[in-house]
Amino acid sequence: MLPRQEKFDRIKILPKHYFVVSGTALSSVSALNAFDEALKAAGIYNLNLVKVSSILPKGAIHLELAVEEAEAFFEAGEVVFTVQAYVTRRGEKYLSAGLIWGEGLGTNGLVIEHALSRPPIAITTEALRKQMIDSLVSMFQEGVRIRNIKTKEPEFKMTEIHVPKGMYGCALVSLILC
Repeated sequence: MLPRQEKFDRIKILPKHYFVVSGTALSSVSALNAFDEALKAAGIYNLNLVKVSSILPKGAIHLELAVEEAEAFFEAGEVVFTVQAYVTRRGEKYLSAGLIWGEGLGTNGLVIEHALSRPPIAITTEALRKQMIDSLVSMFQEGVRIRNIKTKEPEFKMTEIHVPKGMYGCALVSLILC
């Protein structure tokens, strides 16, 4: 236990803004290259991304940024915090990544991430999208219950891609805290 008179300096990082981007990509070379191309499609490929858990800071403001604006928002190499859903797979798959988030009402908010991969013979893109929404909503409701918080109406961002035979694919959605 710390003595009462001792004070410790600490680094406090509390983002004031956030934005949400998504990207999908295919690569004939590797899953890593598909992931890198998806980051590029989302406008965040030249950043050092640090994955964080799913708490949206109290009062954080949602910025609506186009991909080009997201690319120009940061310097290349900058360290950026993200809540990220992604999935990479090879060949004959439907991939889906999604986020649901709600800003807190007088408290912190919550972000839930989820990713799915299904064979195309087992599911349609519409059914995959429904599975994603149902899963996100269910997990979000449980996360809000666990934390005993109230949020504004939740928002979604999802993306899907069909990965053909012989290719690698990636679907990704990132909430960037800044």
